[in-house]
Amino acid sequence: MRYRAIAVAMLAAPMMMGLGGTSDALGGGSDVILPDFPIVAERSLVVTDPAVLANFSLERVLTQLVSQSGAPGATPLKLFQQWWDIQNPAGPSIGLEPRIHCDDELTWQGVPGLNGYPWECPRREGGEARLDPFSGRSPLYKPVGLFNRFDLAPLDGANCGEYRIVYTRTSDTNFMIFEAVLPNPNPSVGLEGCRDVAQFWADLSNPRAPIAELLEGFYFVGIPGFEPVVHVDHYGMRLDGSGFGVSSGQIRTNQFMQGPWNLREFKLVRDCRCLPCRLEIVPTTVKDNPYGEFFAANNQEPLRAGFESALIESVETLAIPDVNRFHWNVSNKLNAAESESEGNTSSDYESRFGAPGLITLNSLPARLKAELLRIGSSLEPIHIVRRAQALSCAGCHLLSSRSGPGTDPGSTDLGDGIFWPTGVRFTHIDEGGNLSAPMNSTFLPFRLEVLMDFLAGGFIPVPPAPPQVPLPAELQLVCTQQIAASGVSRTYSPEAMDALRQVTAAPIGGRRVH
Repeated sequence: MRYRAIAVAMLAAPMMMGLGGTSDALGGGSDVILPDFPIVAERSLVVTDPAVLANFSLERVLTQLVSQSGAPGATPLKLFQQWWDIQNPAGPSIGLEPRIHCDDELTWQGVPGLNGYPWECPRREGGEARLDPFSGRSPLYKPVGLFNRFDLAPLDGANCGEYRIVYTRTSDTNFMIFEAVLPNPNPSVGLEGCRDVAQFWADLSNPRAPIAELLEGFYFVGIPGFEPVVHVDHYGMRLDGSGFGVSSGQIRTNQFMQGPWNLREFKLVRDCRCLPCRLEIVPTTVKDNPYGEFFAANNQEPLRAGFESALIESVETLAIPDVNRFHWNVSNKLNAAESESEGNTSSDYESRFGAPGLITLNSLPARLKAELLRIGSSLEPIHIVRRAQALSCAGCHLLSSRSGPGTDPGSTDLGDGIFWPTGVRFTHIDEGGNLSAPMNSTFLPFRLEVLMDFLAGGFIPVPPAPPQVPLPAELQLVCTQQIAASGVSRTYSPEAMDALRQVTAAPIGGRRVH
């Protein structure tokens, strides 16, 4: 593979690379290094060693976020309970001040929803709002993995990628993934401003590296010139009185405490538009997950026409003959409130689309076929739908990996001889820190290649995006004493949060969240 050749080249000649926060720890100090060790995924891309993870308790992470927020009265316990109370309907108080609940919004069909699309309400996970996860002899949640997603750094260097911490419940399986976007401290030089971060992770493959100490510093203190990964502004949205704001990063959940298995996405919001500051976690859409009923023939969704046009416009990028690089960028107004991987749910795009070969004049299959012919692709419309499915939460975690007795082996056939890798049973890392077969065989080798390519020569720079975005009208507040003192939750719609997301170039590893 290509990344292996690059690794050999690195061993053969010195390269000009900054060591970030690693050089002093390893006794270096020079920018010229001659690596004498291979770069390996299990140290430089994902770390599951319990001895390292012991420093990453959920309580420590939430404590740091609360302490950075400036929100009076905020505590790790209050933040945790407020977050999970979202999955309860409004009704009798469980001791929390009024916040967000899953039935605050109704869809056009009159059922609980978010962004105009339905979601299950209530969920058993709402019971977490009644618990203290930090009070027992052992924590209710434990960390099982740290993930380096430098491959998600955009080509314009607007940020330096994502750095994740995965937690699992010690009983009643429930996963939480804290996905921080790390800002580039010098965006004027583009992606080169992120070189020390890439080198930091590469240096962790050195057998002499004190990996526990280095990762603890990277996440909680920061390497020289960089903020710590665990920062209140890296997991969601920052609002202040300047008239500008930033939205980046997220927290996602894989929920198994009741069926069907359910995936959701949230933002940590620090709102200082009207003092005092407030800190809360709010729900948002699952990204690159258009509501599945759009794929059904004769569906009555209000935005159906816009969805079909967006899908047709994305055929060319969905047809890329590379399992790691085909993609599409779904408008947030089309994204669903949740993704479900069990049963015949709206998250199963293929079942909604219908049988292959069912094409009628002006239908979605006919329009897809015409676009495939226009770009000279031999793919069929069902392959485009399956690729869109594979990029969704439900597809990546289960639906696109179905194989074996009783299922359709063709569900993984993406056309052009490409098959979505099988071997996933709900998660890509389990409660014991074991990685899925596709993670080991397909995703990690590609991410390693991206990292090595960058270290070997970098990427062609593109103009950087502006560092912050003006607040949209619905997020502008006239601060009054009543608003500042109110216990009523302020409104943060998924559209408003998406409007504050920096418009950046495509990530160096392609638009892929998993």
